Amino acid sequence: MNASITDKLDTKVQIATLYYRQNLSQQEIAQQMKLSRPTVSRILKSCIDEGIVTIQIKNTSTYQYELEKKLEKKYGLKHVSVVSNNDKTERILQAIAASVSGYLKEITTGNVSIGISAGTTIAGVIYHLQPIDSHNVDVYQMMGDASHQTSNCSSFLTIDLAKILRGVPHAMHVPLLVHTKVLRDLLLEEPLNKRHFQKLKNLDIAIVGLGHINSLLPDISDTWYNFTEDKEELWQKGVVGDICGVFIDQDGNICRADIYDRTITMDIEQLREIPDCIAMAFGRNKKQIAKAAIKGRYVNVLMIDEELACALLEE
Repeated sequence: MNASITDKLDTKVQIATLYYRQNLSQQEIAQQMKLSRPTVSRILKSCIDEGIVTIQIKNTSTYQYELEKKLEKKYGLKHVSVVSNNDKTERILQAIAASVSGYLKEITTGNVSIGISAGTTIAGVIYHLQPIDSHNVDVYQMMGDASHQTSNCSSFLTIDLAKILRGVPHAMHVPLLVHTKVLRDLLLEEPLNKRHFQKLKNLDIAIVGLGHINSLLPDISDTWYNFTEDKEELWQKGVVGDICGVFIDQDGNICRADIYDRTITMDIEQLREIPDCIAMAFGRNKKQIAKAAIKGRYVNVLMIDEELACALLEE
């Protein structure tokens, strides 16, 4: 391969991707690209010199780093980031946001589609995120809106996240829960909604929260809903929490209760096909739903605090 080809940006990006993301050795890259090993080494150095690759030393402690590696090994996760515990929730959210921003910049190389669910943790984190410069970003709503969650609902967060990341929002403005399965199915057949859910099948990144049953189904609601019967059925089925509005048990199985057929949200089994599905949570009380989400293979990236990390490492 001549010098003009090895100096091309596409070649440099390809070699950097093979080395830093696919963990190929320089010799393996040389064989695959039909180059000499010194040439590969030179190109990798030029990638750093020219800013194609940036190496960031994470602001973390040895203890947090060890927790991250133990969790990645124990659960077979793609990436884990653990932040310090702090008495102030806002500081934990800021620390998680810094981890998410760094990770998004690391994995984003071109046009990117990002899905977002809902919840107080996500709402607290996204307002501390940093823009993804020099990339076209599309942000998609992944679930309908729970009326009682107001500013924490998915459509609002979709619009706000798109503004922060300097991207384009794709919101639906549909309810999360409706009266009947028939109504749910009719809404999903609406052309705009149907196209939207088709787009969700091709997400590059998802940002999801891990919720408790009482967060999504409060005892007191300002709508016509009375969740008492729904909650009793879910408890009987062993629910530990929800992801994207879908309730799951401790093994990650979907609880196909009556409420499941009245919920407007993406098929969470599609989360398994998303290259980077990032779950954000903190506190020991999220242990069961976090384990269930991991066990069901709905998430492969965790952004959590030390308390939850230690809880997940307990036998």
